[in-house]
Amino acid sequence: MAFLCFHSIHAWKERDGTVISHEHVHRSFELHVVSTGAGDQASFVKAAKDVWPSVDYIHIREKQLTWQDKIDWAESLRSVGVPSCRIVINGSELPLQNDICGGVHWGQDAIRNCNPAVMSNVQRLRLGVSVHSIDEAKIAEERGADYLFFGHVYSTNSKPDLDPRGLHALAEVCRSVSIPVMAIGGIEPGNIHAIRSAGAQGVAVISNVWANDSPDRAAASLRQAIVVATESLSR
Repeated sequence: MAFLCFHSIHAWKERDGTVISHEHVHRSFELHVVSTGAGDQASFVKAAKDVWPSVDYIHIREKQLTWQDKIDWAESLRSVGVPSCRIVINGSELPLQNDICGGVHWGQDAIRNCNPAVMSNVQRLRLGVSVHSIDEAKIAEERGADYLFFGHVYSTNSKPDLDPRGLHALAEVCRSVSIPVMAIGGIEPGNIHAIRSAGAQGVAVISNVWANDSPDRAAASLRQAIVVATESLSR
């Protein structure tokens, strides 16, 4: 299912009386796809060209790359038609004000050590933070995060030695904060309904899309599952 990416300034929330606005895709339930970390730029860009019409955000999460390399990857995505507003760069090296991408995503160390003055800037990019507990979620929200990744919710090959945190933990995190929570870890079309029922406002996937023989079909299947879950829960 293809859809248009439309930029608009949206008041995401108020913090200390200041409205923080961001350019982002309007979706009631967001679909993020995160790069595998394998470092294969050509394959990633080729697949992303076909995937982006079905998703809200594509994350460049290649920890081994320099910030300049990540910018080069973002430019490669833009060169094949992926709009800037769909691109998220993971890592705290990139300034929170730039025209390369639509958002940035941080880990715990970055959000705990962030500069409050930078976070309160109304022109900064949308900021996501990965969390693994209620305490981390609350700290990220207090420090200025606009949304959270929480996981891993289900068993996943990327973390074979760690037990999944499960839907109950996901629901508790969703109840503990006022900003959107995206579930990550073992996400597939068949569990979208349960994830949305738990209070999440989106999902993030890695292998379900990139490891599929047809990444575009995999992304479209996830989008369709989101549509079905949305319709079912709105009745």
